[in-house]
Amino acid sequence: MAVITHIKEGDIEMFEVLVEKYTSRIKSFVVHKLFDKDEVDDIVQNSFIQFYKALFQFDVSKPVYPYLLQITRNELNMYFRKHHKTVSLNEDIVLVSEKAHNESMEDILQGLKKDNKNALIWFAEGYSYQEIAKRLGRPLNTVRTLIRRARLYIQQNYSHE
Repeated sequence: MAVITHIKEGDIEMFEVLVEKYTSRIKSFVVHKLFDKDEVDDIVQNSFIQFYKALFQFDVSKPVYPYLLQITRNELNMYFRKHHKTVSLNEDIVLVSEKAHNESMEDILQGLKKDNKNALIWFAEGYSYQEIAKRLGRPLNTVRTLIRRARLYIQQNYSHE
């Protein structure tokens, strides 16, 4: 691509041509993955910055859009990793809010799917992950995920933060 060749030769102002050409497509891609407009703009901008940093190693015989799209995917992955809420598998379930004290355990667990609820109850009763996996007929990692999601649900809905 001639524009990239010009940029590599020192005409940095030509980068604006690439930004204008691909911004709407990249932004559209990010908007479908993320709905916060400020965050969308930041990710699009960071994608172009990363593209510019890598531009001097870019093979001009290859198409620009797939390369730029992969950079954008990487930026989105970093964003999601940074903003992903998690609950440790080893974390004790502590219900400390007044809302939790005023509700029975059955009411608290009512919002959970059946497998999440059963896995969490059995875990609280002292069953190992392997025993729970056997009881549910599910893989061990699935049981870990079920319990983690149940904990996260309780943390988000019933604990003080």
